[in-house]
Amino acid sequence: MKKNLLYKSSIIFALLFSTNIFAQLLLEENFDYTAGDILTDHGWVAHSGGGSNPMTVVSPGLVFPGQPGSGVGNAAWMDNTGEDVHKLFTAPTSGAVYTSVMVVVNASGSASYFMHYAENPHAFNYRGRLFVDDDASNVAFGLSFSSGGGEVYTGFDYNFGETYLLVLKYEIVAGADNDMVSLYVFDSATPPTPTEPGVPTLGPFSAGGASEIEPGSLNFRQFNSSTDIIFDGILISSVWSEVTPVELTSFTASVSENNVTLNWITATELNNSGFDVLRSTEEDVWEKIGFVAGFGTTTEIQSYSFEDENLNTGKYSYKLKQIDFDGSFEYSNVVFVDITIPVEFELSQNYPNPFNPSTTIKFAIPEATMVTLKVFNALGEEVALLVDRIMESGIHEVNFEAIGLNSGMYFYRIQAGEFTQVKKMTLLK
Repeated sequence: MKKNLLYKSSIIFALLFSTNIFAQLLLEENFDYTAGDILTDHGWVAHSGGGSNPMTVVSPGLVFPGQPGSGVGNAAWMDNTGEDVHKLFTAPTSGAVYTSVMVVVNASGSASYFMHYAENPHAFNYRGRLFVDDDASNVAFGLSFSSGGGEVYTGFDYNFGETYLLVLKYEIVAGADNDMVSLYVFDSATPPTPTEPGVPTLGPFSAGGASEIEPGSLNFRQFNSSTDIIFDGILISSVWSEVTPVELTSFTASVSENNVTLNWITATELNNSGFDVLRSTEEDVWEKIGFVAGFGTTTEIQSYSFEDENLNTGKYSYKLKQIDFDGSFEYSNVVFVDITIPVEFELSQNYPNPFNPSTTIKFAIPEATMVTLKVFNALGEEVALLVDRIMESGIHEVNFEAIGLNSGMYFYRIQAGEFTQVKKMTLLK
């Protein structure tokens, strides 16, 4: 989630796609640092290159449709041979590792690699090596399992100065020589969906006799003097669907008198059973107040709404618990509202009016007091007692069901402390 696209040219490696406020990541890097800083000042570690020509932060950052890091912070630049860097993350012992990074290739020179996995602690067993090559006018991406050669390239089907989303996957498979690497390439016209594609752009390629690793560091390599690559928005996760089960693009709350309306929008959903709606009136104490069913798996935009009605005055917090069909879940961000105290007593006109057979009567009281609300017919006879109790300050509403009453004019009267008011309403059957 980032800045405006000022580069018409950008390339993105992505192993994860989603602007997802639910995602749990192994590593996230948006280079939200001052332009001109070097990466080793911000948690990256140099492991080769002798400290010459360090990679630097440049402005602006990169943008790709739906990419979580899009529009956040700046970017990083490799522009020559020199220092190579890595950053560690928690290494999984099974399953897969996915990594996404936005990249702009302005020049590449001869074929060589610029990104790969290694172990944690860092060691020089490089696996899942990404390559770039050009034929003077177009770009190709390549992939190999290890440093033993045998890299395979796409066609020269990609343009300098455009943004691509590449998905690099390392899969840990039981047994010897069974681990595999794959690469997925996306452009802005065909961004990834929450479901991992069945067929990668390159691969899967197996170990082929090379030693297998548990990926725990992400590495970038400045490979020759013709290098000019900008990269940004790095995301690493152990499962694709954990990054984009639901792409929640907005979650807002609005207040109307004593009612709160929650609205949220998803751009994509994967195996989404639905949302528990949670409310809190004090820190870290949450209660479930409702459930809204999801749409399962969809790449279409979906809109949701939930009403929390007849609240007392005070401060309220809300969040969503998105639940998959398998029971896994993630929480959204928190939104806050404030239900204010009315400044004076007031009895509102019922709605609808005329009505048949039910109508709503609303009233405001600025302080806790005894409230009586009664309905009378045209002869002054009491036909209904709607409220007869102490009520907290705030805006309240009650429903009047006129079942068994004849059409005609009726009156409703409120008495709240020393305040009394009468209004009339019409029942039409």
